[in-house]
Amino acid sequence: MALPPLPPTRCGPLRLSAGLIGFTVAVTLSALPIGRAVRVVGWLRRLVRRPAGFDEAMVAVVAARRAGVWFPGRAACLENSLAAVFTAALLGRRVDWCVGARMMPYTAHAWVEAEGRPVGEAAAPDRPYLLIMRV
Repeated sequence: MALPPLPPTRCGPLRLSAGLIGFTVAVTLSALPIGRAVRVVGWLRRLVRRPAGFDEAMVAVVAARRAGVWFPGRAACLENSLAAVFTAALLGRRVDWCVGARMMPYTAHAWVEAEGRPVGEAAAPDRPYLLIMRV
């Protein structure tokens, strides 16, 4: 599934560095069983208390995806959403990590939310995802 284009968002060197670190941690963690990622993100949520606003979350998503461009392997929704979670945490903010699925055809998807809205996702999806897990 192709990622939707992101709005132009300014990311300074600090945010881009956080994106690179967040993406590196996310790729490492995504190679392990999903339960490990759930535990680490849950621990991170307890550590970082300040929720991100929608614009702050968008900066984290943009920084994480820009870091993913340099990755030679697979950088799909799981890696990008985990990277956005870690990037936001490095910037002192917390976002919700969500995993969902839909039928006809079946696809699974992972994304981040802030202020109750998906960040960096298509504005009006043709078939919405059923939320399975929010961490």
